[in-house]
Amino acid sequence: MEKRHLIRLHNAVFYAYHGNHHEERRLGGKFYVDVDMETDFTEAAENDTLAKTVNYADVYDFIQDIVTSSKVNLIETIAKRIADKILLDFPIVTGVSVRVRKPGAPIKGVIDYVEVQVDERR
Repeated sequence: MEKRHLIRLHNAVFYAYHGNHHEERRLGGKFYVDVDMETDFTEAAENDTLAKTVNYADVYDFIQDIVTSSKVNLIETIAKRIADKILLDFPIVTGVSVRVRKPGAPIKGVIDYVEVQVDERR
């Protein structure tokens, strides 16, 4: 039987200074991040052992670092960096989906937000 377990972090909110326009990089704005990590955490659940699964507090910490430590032009860059870091640091993760949302994107029209998604698998 194939196992499919997911660990999700939803709607992590960070204030950062990303964008292609000078004003976005000067004034900053909120960015929202969702991460879905596919893994087999059967052993962790059976033994109630954090060491056998993904420590989502650690994941949150490096997401925060990626989003807030430097300025980039594209939310695509942020999403890709997060996905790559998860796959690098957590060998137990077999697949990851990262979504980054940017409300108030500089578009001449009415929208809630712009969102990008990166899906990566081993």
